[in-house]
Amino acid sequence: MKKILTMIFSILIACMMASCSEQGQENSTVGGWKIMNSLDITQEAQDAFDMATKELVGVDYTPLGLLGTQLVSGTNYCFLCEAQVVVPDAVSYYAIVSVYQNLQGESEILNIVPLDIGNIAETGKINPNGQIPSQLVGGWQVDRETEVKVDDAELHLASQVVSGTNHCVLCKGWKLVFVYEDLSGKTETTQTVKIDVGALAQPSEE
Repeated sequence: MKKILTMIFSILIACMMASCSEQGQENSTVGGWKIMNSLDITQEAQDAFDMATKELVGVDYTPLGLLGTQLVSGTNYCFLCEAQVVVPDAVSYYAIVSVYQNLQGESEILNIVPLDIGNIAETGKINPNGQIPSQLVGGWQVDRETEVKVDDAELHLASQVVSGTNHCVLCKGWKLVFVYEDLSGKTETTQTVKIDVGALAQPSEE
């Protein structure tokens, strides 16, 4: 059964700030990237993802949403994915997977950035050179069963049990909003971390 978490005031304000540039628009454009206003994946994007990842081995990537697109000589796509190493008892984590599709319809991986939600919560930033986590930092766990009843919240991503519960929520404008819920159910936003789609799509030089 789904847990229902109604995060009011603090998370509402944070999510509204995260998506203010999309108010009244279907999407926005940042650095040549069209930032989507929902996680809907078009058939064209799904086909590009499937072609680019069909020969990947070792890790399974399941696209959860299309974050943005960029028209080049062809199209770049940026996906939020759930990922899992193909070994027994491997933990699930998230990854940003960027795909390039040329004008002939052929696709390839541009970049893959693992997201360790626990590490992001501790550092306040996304490491573009992050490694595949064997365990999420600080006992965080992938958790999409919690429903967040706030208009600009797209997906509850992860939780961490402390004295109360920490939550990580994906909000429109594509920011990770971290919220602490105390034992009485009162919530407060602790930080927000922007997902820079364009920067994360660029392969690391390291």
